Amino acid sequence: MTPVAEALQQILAEIGFVAGTEYVEVSQASGRVLASNPVSPMAVPAFANSQMDGYAGRFDDFQSYSFLPVVMRIPAGSSPATLAPGALARIFTGAPIPAGADTVVMQEDVQTEQRESQLFARPVKPPEARGQFVRQSGADLQPGQRLFESGHRLSSADVGLLASIGIGQVHVTRRPRVALFSTGDELVQPGEEPQPGQIFDSNRPMMRAWFRHLGLHVTDLGCLQDKAELTREALAEASESHDLVLTCGGVSVGEEDHVKAAVSALGRLSLWKLAMKPGKPFAFGQIGDCYFVGLPGNPVSAWVTFFVLGQLIVRRLEGERAPTQLKVKLPAGFHWPRPDSREEFLRGGIDLQGHLQIHARQDSHILSSLAQSHGLVRVPAGTCVAPGDLLDFFPYRF
Repeated sequence: MTPVAEALQQILAEIGFVAGTEYVEVSQASGRVLASNPVSPMAVPAFANSQMDGYAGRFDDFQSYSFLPVVMRIPAGSSPATLAPGALARIFTGAPIPAGADTVVMQEDVQTEQRESQLFARPVKPPEARGQFVRQSGADLQPGQRLFESGHRLSSADVGLLASIGIGQVHVTRRPRVALFSTGDELVQPGEEPQPGQIFDSNRPMMRAWFRHLGLHVTDLGCLQDKAELTREALAEASESHDLVLTCGGVSVGEEDHVKAAVSALGRLSLWKLAMKPGKPFAFGQIGDCYFVGLPGNPVSAWVTFFVLGQLIVRRLEGERAPTQLKVKLPAGFHWPRPDSREEFLRGGIDLQGHLQIHARQDSHILSSLAQSHGLVRVPAGTCVAPGDLLDFFPYRF
């Protein structure tokens, strides 16, 4: 059995991202992986502008406390004339600072006085420094500044940054084409009537939901019968038009587990069996140019192994440079007195005191433990846990 960290390192080193790139609208780019290194074509802000609603003028003029004439009004989106010495401009947030002005005093710190048709204003509280409440051109980005590296997965904030410099089309990697199978003659689809001895197939709907979360479309190729020749034919056909074939079940050592043998016959298996609990029967390999991931048939084991390894494999295929899991170290609020020879991932969450708690039932067939937890608590192999011990916690984030 291969330890999880070693398996992950081996797999990610072996995988190359799928060939092909495309351009997408910037508004559709969140969650996509960059295929190039975008640079800013401009300064951001492009021009000095006001951080506040207030009055713009010269710093030295504000120091006199004198009433000064307000000679112009500058809303956002306007192009103001030059401001003469000894005069002020009424200015609004985001509006350009006029030539001749270098400082803004917010309106709450200004006293105004109307004299016939002319408005005058003076600071009640003078500015503390030249440039107060002025957003200088280039304060955020400089022309030619690199924003991201290729292989970076874009967030909604990243999309906002790209849009702020006028980028309308974003160069991204092609998304992997994924084929999905479940296996087992005992499976019946949700909504159908099970016969004696049959159970509902929860793996395929669960994995399709996973891929939707990752932003990928998956080809659902149904449930493979427990027949060796049919399994080989289905995997061979799927591998010809997809970048990844993912199966649930059929990679253990039972007489009806035909997937592992089929992949070995069609291509190669580079990894089988993980030193983790739940999730030992995990397989990784290739059929031609198509990668293969075999998850356990047990739904809890399938979900946990995909969370710990599978999603990182998919993200690497999409071109993400260094996919990682979000994790935090927190103190345990529970006892775990029975060490295991395998690394364990317990379903749990964080209590109001900031301590880790685990679901009362950790058996691998208790699917409700996943739905009722918020993350996985990692317990190293051969470890007992006492309250206060620091452990890694991996939040689900969805």
